[in-house]
Amino acid sequence: MNPLLTVLKGIAMGAADVVPGVSGGTIAYLTGIYQRLLDAIHAAGGSMWVALKREGIAAAWKAVDGWFLVALLSGIGFSIITLSKLVLWGLDHHPTVVWSFFFGLIVASLKMLFRDVRGAWLVFALGIVLGFVLSSMPAGRVELTPGFTFVAGFLAICAMILPGISGSFILVLLGAYEPILNALHNREMGTVVLFAVGCALGLLTFGRLLRWLFHRFEQATVSLMTGFIVGSLVKVWPFRSTWKGWEVPVSPAAWQAETGLSIDWLALGIAAAVGAALVLGLDRWAQARQTSA
Repeated sequence: MNPLLTVLKGIAMGAADVVPGVSGGTIAYLTGIYQRLLDAIHAAGGSMWVALKREGIAAAWKAVDGWFLVALLSGIGFSIITLSKLVLWGLDHHPTVVWSFFFGLIVASLKMLFRDVRGAWLVFALGIVLGFVLSSMPAGRVELTPGFTFVAGFLAICAMILPGISGSFILVLLGAYEPILNALHNREMGTVVLFAVGCALGLLTFGRLLRWLFHRFEQATVSLMTGFIVGSLVKVWPFRSTWKGWEVPVSPAAWQAETGLSIDWLALGIAAAVGAALVLGLDRWAQARQTSA
């Protein structure tokens, strides 16, 4: 795979991971690198060390797909440092436009996702329900203790690599999103290290579980993940309201009546179209490459 293309996919994953409600795992799945990422995570917990002991550093680097991970993580890191500020600014000043972009992106991706759903419709329906419930749950608010910080990192990274479930949104549900961002901003290294250790352990354990599920129950796993993504659309619908603490989608008219704000339909339409065009263009390019190969 072209390293530059992998970096671009990492940039897209990083931008998505910053937004509560959008999953970096979804982006990885849509761009065709999800299975390769799971294989690399699996190798980091096992075959890499075997290769290092038997054949040295070069073999271990190859076993863990090192250059792929370097390119991907470089893109994610660059995005979190740079594009995330733009995304967060957009959410503060033009939230419906940003959500329209992500909504168009994910809806357009359904064309690709449904190609892989064959027969496991009950599991697919279960994924929709779980995705809807997790995406609508009321947020909490807590103080960061060492144990809670570790658990928050563990759960967030598990969600982050699961398509349809946002790691940052899990932090919102736990009430840890703002405290973790503040810890990063204020360079509270003890909190940051504990969170990172939780993330690392979660990545190695849950990533291996997902890979096992893909190998043993591929169709059911794909159907469940597709359901997660469909159910999580509630979180990226541009017009939402709160009902008994739960965030629920509402009609544009109801949203206008509640907020008193106007809707720039042209801006929303353009944003959704750009998001859809990115996914459909990428899908057409990927299919063209497969045909030529």
